[in-house]
Amino acid sequence: MRNSAPWLALAFLALGCRSQPFGEIQRSDAPRHVEQAEAELKAGQTQLALEHLSAVNAVSGLDPDLRAREQSLLDEAARKLFEELADADSDALEELFDSELPERVRAQAGVLCAQRLLAEESRILAYRMVKKVDEALPGHSEWVLAGAVVAEAGLSLIRDDRRYKLLFHYRPRGTQALEYLVLNYPKNPRCPEAYFELSRVYEEDGDLDEAIQRTEDLLLYHAESVYATAASARLPYLRLLRVGRDDYDRSELLRAHVELEDWLRRNPGHELAAWATDLVRECDTRLVRSDLYLAHFYERTETPFGIRLHAARARELALQTGLEAEAEEASAILAGLPVETPAPTADGGR
Repeated sequence: MRNSAPWLALAFLALGCRSQPFGEIQRSDAPRHVEQAEAELKAGQTQLALEHLSAVNAVSGLDPDLRAREQSLLDEAARKLFEELADADSDALEELFDSELPERVRAQAGVLCAQRLLAEESRILAYRMVKKVDEALPGHSEWVLAGAVVAEAGLSLIRDDRRYKLLFHYRPRGTQALEYLVLNYPKNPRCPEAYFELSRVYEEDGDLDEAIQRTEDLLLYHAESVYATAASARLPYLRLLRVGRDDYDRSELLRAHVELEDWLRRNPGHELAAWATDLVRECDTRLVRSDLYLAHFYERTETPFGIRLHAARARELALQTGLEAEAEEASAILAGLPVETPAPTADGGR
């Protein structure tokens, strides 16, 4: 522990770390300890009150009214404790979390420790402290503040391109924190932002499958968020990136085309509309080139039906979208085909 920890914090920690200073008390003794704790709280003796309440908290089978009174006093004692520890550093709060005080007090101490670490610019330690609390006290009641700490730490880290300790990058730590956030704190209001940042970073790292997955997650779980509109335009863009060759997986090109046209219909005048329009044109170009590639493939295999099908489709879309060079190439392919002979009719053509 650092020397900066207040003497009051040290006193509480010394008490909290002791294993039941009164020993194991009997159920019949519990009312007396509760009364003693109440008197100590009124006298400002918070640490002594916590000793008595910790002992009562460990007793099973208490009368419901007595248990409710003990819990109420424990809340009051915890509030006073953290008021008195307002200037304590993160080390003091972590020691309190590691104590044998009741779980509610420990959870609050642990999450406050994480918040203090964040304020001390120890973002990785702040995230790890929340994980420590979650693992030790699953289902704790401090989930709102805990999620806020993880979100703030993770978003700050994932946007930080610097290194620490010369070798390590902050950004992967941010990725870990945000993955933890969306999995364990799905109702946190910053989850849409987290999904968007995760998708962006996975794209930069070349992991397009994960980038698409996180964008789809954002749209599935947070369709009404402010990030949803941009994400729904980003999704077909990522699909285009994933299709490395125009002759490979034409269905993904068609899917991206449909998504982009739908997005443009739903978002006229949006600031991303020009970008989305450019992506539609890229889809058209790649679809035309896909058909041209296939037409040339069928030329090599001497399959007239395949040549005609793909060249005609390429020419039609190229003419519709103003792709003159591609339209001319398709026309040249078609011109090299023999003239189709009409199928004979039932009356022999008469």
